Amino acid sequence: MKVRDSQLQVLWMARIDYLKNSGVKMHSHDFYQLQLIIDGEGIIEINGQSYPVLANHCYFFEKNIPHEFHFSKETITIDVKFTLSEDLIELIKFSNLMGAIKVNDIDEFKQLFQLSSANLKNPNPLLPYRIDVGLKGALLGMLQDNIAEYKLFKSRLKVPVQETNKGFPMVQYLKQNLQSKVSLEEMAHHFGFHPHYLIEIFKKDLGTTPMQYLQSLRLEKAKEYLEFTSYSVSEIAELVGFTTPYFSRLCCERLGMSPTQIREQMRTVVGKDIVLEQDFVIGSQPSIY
Repeated sequence: MKVRDSQLQVLWMARIDYLKNSGVKMHSHDFYQLQLIIDGEGIIEINGQSYPVLANHCYFFEKNIPHEFHFSKETITIDVKFTLSEDLIELIKFSNLMGAIKVNDIDEFKQLFQLSSANLKNPNPLLPYRIDVGLKGALLGMLQDNIAEYKLFKSRLKVPVQETNKGFPMVQYLKQNLQSKVSLEEMAHHFGFHPHYLIEIFKKDLGTTPMQYLQSLRLEKAKEYLEFTSYSVSEIAELVGFTTPYFSRLCCERLGMSPTQIREQMRTVVGKDIVLEQDFVIGSQPSIY
């Protein structure tokens, strides 16, 4: 049985890395598009209006609206093409999503790309639906961040917008100190708890100890750096508080691959079309120069 979201369906997704002084010539298409800039600089033109390319921002292209890109330095993007229902189209038009739109939670989009990449390698009928719902949640989150009048429209949506679960303060403390040397005693002192009590809290809520959880956070962040940045393996290890040999060993033990192999595996899907809807036809490709 084919299960897809009725309000938004992702047709296609790709991570595209552009060289300095490259881009895409003016074109349009009969679906909607989001282009997320992970890193880079340049100019994007939408319907005759020019906007600067900014890292951690995205650009929304309505269907049949001409647009083009030019990148003045190496630029990493995640590109998503999708359909929208009339109620979401109306909400987006009201929001006047123009120019560079700040993305407060870029990890949402990275996770969507990782899910799409996983589906490309091992297709699963539930993954496209998860990607549909994930993109819809990310899109609604941007609208909520950018529109003061958003509450006027909440009752018109068929799905509720859920607030992001920020986790309890100890988790946030660990996330903010990935690069630092953190001990159980220092963390306990920071929150005014006994170390044994802190361990009990983590085991009850997360099924692990604080230091084991910190190690998992560091490894996950390091994997993200491998996939979405050009940092060297030693630079990534330092950014997450690991030594290079320990980082390499941990990747092999936990992820079954060395850091270099993880990066090479991701490169095999960079620039590759990830089609999530079988009937999707992109038509004539815009010219890349």
